[in-house]
Amino acid sequence: MPDSVDYAQSPPLGGPHDQAWADCTGIVYAEAIREENAVHSLEHGAVWLSYDPALPAADVGVLAGLVDGVGHTMLSPYPGLSTAVSVQSWGRQLVVESVSDPRLEAFLRIYRMTPELSPEPGATCSNPALASDPLPPD
Repeated sequence: MPDSVDYAQSPPLGGPHDQAWADCTGIVYAEAIREENAVHSLEHGAVWLSYDPALPAADVGVLAGLVDGVGHTMLSPYPGLSTAVSVQSWGRQLVVESVSDPRLEAFLRIYRMTPELSPEPGATCSNPALASDPLPPD
């Protein structure tokens, strides 16, 4: 397994990362994913929605509706999250307490695949190997 990175932010929003990126083709992960894979996806211009695993299923469904099938996005639970929802792009983060906060959709619209805000905007997000069998967090 690749080395883990000790990130300054939690969830991380950039920095060193794994060679493999997390699939970010609008995927809804049922389990937590490795930060190092998620950060590589952010480098590609993806937006990562993460949520407290204790969030009610109906709220997770609302979040899934924001990303399901939308390229350069992904959703996963994030154990230890200090808020209900945190959304990250390369170098940017928004934390909210409600899945109905309108800033979530605005963040996705503004920061997904924004060329001047990520090192490799538009690079592929497809990674079928990690989509079907994501590496668990360290």
